[in-house]
Amino acid sequence: MSQPFERLSMQETDATSTMSAFVPVLILSLVLAAWFSFQAAQLRNERDAMRELMTNQDKQMQESKKLRDSLDAIARGTAQLADAGNPNARLVIDELKKRGVTVNPNPPAASGESSTPAAPMPAK
Repeated sequence: MSQPFERLSMQETDATSTMSAFVPVLILSLVLAAWFSFQAAQLRNERDAMRELMTNQDKQMQESKKLRDSLDAIARGTAQLADAGNPNARLVIDELKKRGVTVNPNPPAASGESSTPAAPMPAK
């Protein structure tokens, strides 16, 4: 009676020992490909969001530069008035100094222009 059971168990062990690793490796590779695709899509979305933020910040930076330039021009004008002897302008400049704000009476050179003249081109 033990022979049918033994034959069945021998057939089961033969079947399980001959299974290839193709199916598990295939599943693993598909899962990895899906994971890498998901990560690539997420990174692309984040990059696009960062570019949009940078574009929005550029506009705000330009507006803040304009405001800063106008405030610097007002402060320079006030400093020139204080140097000319205006007591109210002197009071404003002194209060600004107390608060740690320094006013440069000379405007800075434009970033696009160089302070040194260009050398002449040699004749050919």
